[in-house]
Amino acid sequence: MTQFNDFTNLYPVSKTLRFELKPIGKTLENFINSGLLDQDQCRADNYIKVKKLIDDYHKAFIENVLSTPTIGEDLLEDYAKLYAIRDKSEDEQNRMSEVKKTMRTAIVKKLKADQRYHHGKQERIFKKELIQQDLPDFLRTHSREEDLDLVKEFRNFTTYFTGFHENRKNMYSDEEKSTAIAYRLVHDNLPRFMDNLSSFQKISSAPEIAKKLSTLYVALENYLNVMEIGEMFTLAYYDHLLTQSQIEVYNAVIGGKTEKGAKIQGINEYINLYNQQHKDQRLPLLKPLYKQILSDRESLSWLPEAFASDHEVLKAIQQFYEHLSATVLADGQLQCLLQ
Repeated sequence: MTQFNDFTNLYPVSKTLRFELKPIGKTLENFINSGLLDQDQCRADNYIKVKKLIDDYHKAFIENVLSTPTIGEDLLEDYAKLYAIRDKSEDEQNRMSEVKKTMRTAIVKKLKADQRYHHGKQERIFKKELIQQDLPDFLRTHSREEDLDLVKEFRNFTTYFTGFHENRKNMYSDEEKSTAIAYRLVHDNLPRFMDNLSSFQKISSAPEIAKKLSTLYVALENYLNVMEIGEMFTLAYYDHLLTQSQIEVYNAVIGGKTEKGAKIQGINEYINLYNQQHKDQRLPLLKPLYKQILSDRESLSWLPEAFASDHEVLKAIQQFYEHLSATVLADGQLQCLLQ
């Protein structure tokens, strides 16, 4: 073993020690009587609620800023020409990457140019001004005064949100990051939209479906910003699909919408029926767009941020079982759901 002597005991072993501060004597009693522990617990609970309010602010901000054309028809045409080339050369791939980068930059530049994001040299949307002024103003404007006390509690504790703000900064990146607003619009949704353009040409050429597009337009007219459904499947229209509200309208045209208990059929439902009746002339289905960043978390909003203890895990499992038992496993409930 002598040949290994030069390789042993050369570096100290790094160990992490964890200590717990336990109150001694009347310290715990004094803590309890002062109410400090209850205040900290209450603030920890309210912290989660205020984070959701901040996300509401971000969603409204994104919706407002991107509600007007942002990318531009010239860039969209450049993208469309390159997208149509199936086997791209290395030069064409590089040009496509540059077009995508320019699009992402245009989107992010517009977001960051707004005074609600940048005020002077300061990223206001991630600073104390958000908690102390902008978020309360937002809640008042949207008639949500009942949430003002939650935000007011953190007026002098704005550093609670430092880590949360750093996480939300990723949304406003112009890099190829899947968590970014620009990435969602350029890399996720735009290719699906381009595929829909070519599919819609085939779909609208079928007389049976062309007739139903007028019916669909009348049913959804209150939500549409076009004179006919076909306008939503033109290249220039993509600049109107950068916000969650317009993505929802576009997806409703494709997949339908339930309103006042009645189902309005979408184009894909027309296509399914057509394909059943014309097995030799099947038409392609349209692709719905992905939700805007943050809005894609809404379906999972019942999930807690994190379980703080084993007790919370067991409590959540118990609550879920009770909910499942009442809505699915109880006598007749499953049959009712299926019907």
